[in-house]
Amino acid sequence: SFGGRQTPYLSADEASHMPLEAFLQRSLESAPSALEQSGAFADIFQRHLRNGANAAYIAQLIQGELVRLSSSSADKATAQWACQLLAQSAQGSAELGSGYAPPQTQAQSYAQAAGPGNGGGWEVQATKRQQHQQHQTQPEHRQANDVYIRSYFFPSEESFGQLIEFLNSAQDTLDICVFNITDNDIARAIGNAQKRGVRVRIVTDDEQLKCQGNDVERLSDQYGIPFKTDNDPQKFMHSKFAVIDKRAVWAGSYNWTVAARRSNNESVICTNDPATAKAFSDQFESLWRAF
Repeated sequence: SFGGRQTPYLSADEASHMPLEAFLQRSLESAPSALEQSGAFADIFQRHLRNGANAAYIAQLIQGELVRLSSSSADKATAQWACQLLAQSAQGSAELGSGYAPPQTQAQSYAQAAGPGNGGGWEVQATKRQQHQQHQTQPEHRQANDVYIRSYFFPSEESFGQLIEFLNSAQDTLDICVFNITDNDIARAIGNAQKRGVRVRIVTDDEQLKCQGNDVERLSDQYGIPFKTDNDPQKFMHSKFAVIDKRAVWAGSYNWTVAARRSNNESVICTNDPATAKAFSDQFESLWRAF
């Protein structure tokens, strides 16, 4: 207990395996232990920043947690840690200009348009040294006009964090076509997108809908998210992709399940290549009409 509020202990080791949203929530919830290990926690947060965490989304989450946790003397520790996070976020955004960066404040989208007149986009030009470095988890192939192609591999909490960032950055539409959704962290990100006004639709497999822990019907009941299934017990709706704002795609072998996140060998490509985004958007619309 701290100043009348129960503050659970959170170790740096546990925090290091969390996606960004969980890290922010739990570290603020456990602010005294975060401050005791502030060096290690700062390193974890810097890693999220280097991986392209959205600064505006971070501020939104922190504000929400401060409102939720407001109480007695525990507020002081919570506020202190929150200020450290915000300060690091601002500093990181400035220092990481030579790597890939979160979207501009006025254009927060993972699907930042490629081409002239659109600012730095989700990624900005890397330095020559960084262009020749090989990143173990996220090798990248760059094309002209800030079109990006990124690869992610699982099991990996770092890769999972990028999926959450992808979902969190949707502004207008989020079209999801996946075999199965049972990971509650993913379901939470989908629900949050619907709550902030993004038009979310889901296509999934009819048999998987009946599986224990499947989140699709719950998302429909709780948030009003429409979904469709193949309604064919002889076939699988086995695709695994998502399109945000009709301009960026996340696609690969990865099912949106805890097993795929923590145990399975999976691979994913994420790109804002216009032709690829259009092809996947058209495929989603085709399945939506067919089902």
